[in-house]
Amino acid sequence: MSNFSALRQALAGQAARRTARGLPPGAVLPRLRLLTTAELLCPAAPPVCAADACAELEAVCSAARCMLRRRDGWLRFACAGKALPVLVRPALLQAAVLAWMRGALMAGADEVSLVCAEQGGAVRVSLCGGADPHGDAAALLERLAREAGGTALFLARGAFGAALRLPRADGLPLREPSRAEDMLADRYALPRLYLDGFCAEPEL
Repeated sequence: MSNFSALRQALAGQAARRTARGLPPGAVLPRLRLLTTAELLCPAAPPVCAADACAELEAVCSAARCMLRRRDGWLRFACAGKALPVLVRPALLQAAVLAWMRGALMAGADEVSLVCAEQGGAVRVSLCGGADPHGDAAALLERLAREAGGTALFLARGAFGAALRLPRADGLPLREPSRAEDMLADRYALPRLYLDGFCAEPEL
């Protein structure tokens, strides 16, 4: 992963130098998005702590709602309201959902829905609406399912739809969940990378 880190630092440095000269950061966000996607698709060591799927998705959806130029209700999110531990990288979970949102935005979807719930001793994550024209969402969701030891199913045709079944990781310590406030304050947070071009605030 050292090559990814070096490239990430170089891109951030390039953006900082342009910003210091009063120039826009250029294409740094699209490049960082591609880099992040490539990094997350690579196999990684199993996480030591479990991630609360409900809390992670709630945080990323809250941040997305604050950023997006969309009417209230465009993104319908429902979760179990309790901790749902899964053995995955939180960044992979968030990026997969954000890539799906990006595909839906590019397709002009009127609304999308995301559900995270407990089902038969496992965690079910369902996404419906939009499209995945570049394949990033499907690839990230498949990587997510493999990492968690679960399965992913996709609609064969029509609007984008996916259902993931992820085994619960009970008994493992839960990592501190991400916070929407931190994502909103970070100019290179995952929602900014994947929702670049669709944000209500000026692009960074």
